[in-house]
Amino acid sequence: MDIKKVNMHKKFDALEDLELNTNLLILQEITTKWYKSRPDNKDLQMLKDAVLNVSLIANKLKYEKSLFHTTISEYRQDKIRAIERARRVEEELKQINKKVKL
Repeated sequence: MDIKKVNMHKKFDALEDLELNTNLLILQEITTKWYKSRPDNKDLQMLKDAVLNVSLIANKLKYEKSLFHTTISEYRQDKIRAIERARRVEEELKQINKKVKL
């Protein structure tokens, strides 16, 4: 895998997360301000609750995405180590076979 593509993907993910967090904070601030001015308004109460739930779900999804990328990275490293071990063993077997044939 091309390391430049991976790094670029990480940068885009970071920018996307920053944009999401910024927009959620804007929604939360405006909703809170409106709700404080009219706490008896049922629609504002529902909007406040919905914004809070969307924020929680977004944070959960970001966390799960992070875990996914960590897991994939660990699997990739395990695979690379297994391949390197197999190549090393194959080379050792070749050396042993050469000695046996002599």
